[in-house]
Amino acid sequence: MEGEIGMKDGIVFKILKVLQSHKGKNRPITARKLSAKLRLPERQVRSLISELVTKEKILIASSVQKPFGFYLITDIDELKECLGQYYSRLKNLKERAQSLYKAGLKRFSREIQHEFKF
Repeated sequence: MEGEIGMKDGIVFKILKVLQSHKGKNRPITARKLSAKLRLPERQVRSLISELVTKEKILIASSVQKPFGFYLITDIDELKECLGQYYSRLKNLKERAQSLYKAGLKRFSREIQHEFKF
């Protein structure tokens, strides 16, 4: 277990080192390129970046418009843009979940677990 933590710290350090060359929304790096540089699966890279944001509070954005990819946030406008993308995704996901919940309720004629009510 201890070796895994040390290895993970090394990978995290490498991610942060690569991202130092990708500051600002005009200099992102795609998950595919980051994955190739680190020789890790794309899914693992995305998961580690998520942890850096959620647990370590590192200002890493992901752009869903050209240029695509991850980058270190350098100013308040980039932060606002990234948050706007997240809020939009949340809204769409909530609408989809609500529709699915209602369709399931109608189809199966019974309540679904309480924590899934919207």
